[in-house]
Amino acid sequence: MRSRLIAIPLVAASAWLVAYLAPGWERWATPATVLVSGLVAAALVAAVAALWRGSPQRRLVGAFLLLAGSALLVLDIGGLHITAVPVGPVPYEILVALATALAGVGVLRRRRFARWLGLAVGAAGAASSGMNLQLWIAAGLVDASAWTFAIWTLGGLLLLVTLGGCDVAAVDRLAAREEVWRARDPLVAWTRAATLLAIAACPMLLVYAFVQADAASVLTVPAALLAGLLAIAAALAGSGRAAGGLLLSIGALGLAAMTVAAFALRPAGTDLRVPAFYLVFWLPAAASGLGAGVALLWAARRSLRSPACP
Repeated sequence: MRSRLIAIPLVAASAWLVAYLAPGWERWATPATVLVSGLVAAALVAAVAALWRGSPQRRLVGAFLLLAGSALLVLDIGGLHITAVPVGPVPYEILVALATALAGVGVLRRRRFARWLGLAVGAAGAASSGMNLQLWIAAGLVDASAWTFAIWTLGGLLLLVTLGGCDVAAVDRLAAREEVWRARDPLVAWTRAATLLAIAACPMLLVYAFVQADAASVLTVPAALLAGLLAIAAALAGSGRAAGGLLLSIGALGLAAMTVAAFALRPAGTDLRVPAFYLVFWLPAAASGLGAGVALLWAARRSLRSPACP
C-alpha cells in the first residue's frame, strides 16, 4: 500500500531527529517544550497509524496540527514564548495564526481550499525550517533553536502526509464551481500546482519583506504587495474562478522579477545564500504560474477556434 511507503521514512526521519536532539536535552527541555514535543509525538503516532491503515481520516491529525500551531502563535503574540526562534513581527504572527486557524477549521469541514492552504503551510514550514535546521546540524549545535526548527520541520512534514493524497482529496466537499478540480486537464493540473505553490510563496515574501535582516529594503513594499496579489489569486483560483488563473500568471512574472531583484539589489557584503534561500519557494511558484498562464492561453485559443454552435 502506497501510504505505508510514506509511513516508513516518516518514522525513520522522526527517530533520527530524536537521536539528534536527545544528547543535548538539557539545553532545550522545559515543561512547555516537553508538552509540545509530546503533542507532536502523539500526532506522529496517529498519522503513522492512519497511513498504515490507508485511512483518509488522517486529515483530522492535520486539522489538529493546524489548530495547535495557531494556538501556539496566539500564546507567542500574548507574550508566552515557547519556541526559541521568533516567527516574525506581531502583525505577521497574527496573519499566520488566522490563516492556520481558518485552514484547520476548513479541513474539519472537508473544504478543499482549506486543505490546500494546510498543505502549503506544511510545505513552507518543512522546507524553511529544514534548511535552517541543517545549519545547526552541520555546526553540531543542539539547543533551543535546534529544537524549534526540528519541531517545525516535523510538523510541516506531518501536515504534508496527513493532508495530501488522492484518498484524502476524494472526501473533500466541493461547491458546484469547485467541481472543475475533478477534471483531468492540463489547465487544471497547472492551476492546481500554481495555487498551492503561490500559497507557499506568500509567507516567504512577507518574511523577506519584514523579517529578513539582509533583505534589500527597496523590495519591502513590492514583496508585500506581491504576497497580497498571490493570496487573492490563490483564493480565486481555489474557488474555481478563471480570474484566479490569470492573476497567478501575473504573479508568476512578479515572482520572477522579485527573484532577480533580490540578487541584484542585495546590500553590499550580503551572502548569496540569503536570496538563494528564497529560490526554493519563489521559483517553483513562478514556473507553475507561468505554466498555468500558457495552459490558459492554449485553452482560450482552442475555444476561439472551435466552431460556433448554430
